[in-house]
Amino acid sequence: MRTDQPSAAEHLADRLALSERTGDRDELRQRLARLPPGHPSSPVEADGTPRLPERGLGAGREAADAADRRPLTDAEHAEHVTQVKERLDKARADGLATESRYVTDPDSETWAPERRAGHGAIIADLYAAADDVPCERRAILAGGLPGAGKTTVLEQHAGIDRSQFLVINPDQIKEEMAERGMIPEVAGLTPMEASDLVHEESSHIAKQLALRAMPEEKNVMWDITMSSCESTEKRIDDLRAAGYSRVDGIFVDIPVDVAIRRSDARHREGHDDYRDGHGLGGRLVPRDITAAQADPDWGSCNRRTFEQVKSKLDAWLLCDNSVDGRAPLIVDSGGKVDSGGKEEEQR
Repeated sequence: MRTDQPSAAEHLADRLALSERTGDRDELRQRLARLPPGHPSSPVEADGTPRLPERGLGAGREAADAADRRPLTDAEHAEHVTQVKERLDKARADGLATESRYVTDPDSETWAPERRAGHGAIIADLYAAADDVPCERRAILAGGLPGAGKTTVLEQHAGIDRSQFLVINPDQIKEEMAERGMIPEVAGLTPMEASDLVHEESSHIAKQLALRAMPEEKNVMWDITMSSCESTEKRIDDLRAAGYSRVDGIFVDIPVDVAIRRSDARHREGHDDYRDGHGLGGRLVPRDITAAQADPDWGSCNRRTFEQVKSKLDAWLLCDNSVDGRAPLIVDSGGKVDSGGKEEEQR
């Protein structure tokens, strides 16, 4: 029977093997870095010099790092998606969703002081970035399922000059929150995979950003899915009440199955980039959430919402972006959508 103490290399190898099973390798490495010099698992000797790996350990580390950075196989990605869903469910059950941790009123409008400070910083930065956006009381509501390609359609095919609008996009705000460390950490998940835990908070920040812009009559563009007719109508009504003289709409239509496929591909690409050391990871849009948007008459509930609210708009465009590799098609319109360009200012 072996009676000698395990070597430092064995300590470390055992811990790395454990981290591979739990998905906590990054967290483990951070803990190892915090160990006191001379500890059997510390990467630093007692005298402060870097500890040299024992024979075979360096090659093992390099192989592990290479495995970390390579794209996942189809089977590995499918397993990862399952893990993301399970870990998010557990995180919500554990109360990690920020509306559970930081909201102090039943209406979810009052947030703890430390979160309000973060909201204010995000709003200030986004507003400062839109300092050159004119205050002309113009607004655009851009709708469509996840993966519809609204940005591409707006900029390249609908002739919209986005620089003439303050873009209000809850998903962009999630990215801002991730960059500022405001998304709860969940072992094995990238920041954007865990961003579902700030869904309500990012929507709240988006509304606060709009409330800052509307009194100044700054041109705004709401980038939304239009999943709810009630909330879409309320945005239109709020803009009218604030004195906006022009409220247009653009809907980019794709089938639900295309939305699911593109959302999956976007998540996978973002996750592979993260494994390679770039970005914040891809955001997972669960297939069942998108599938639930199916509508027997209009293809999606989102398209149904657009059809219900378009009569309240000054002008609107309906675009079809369902075919990969083909330019989006403008299939219907009403009036002339204000692009924000000089020619529109001369009407």
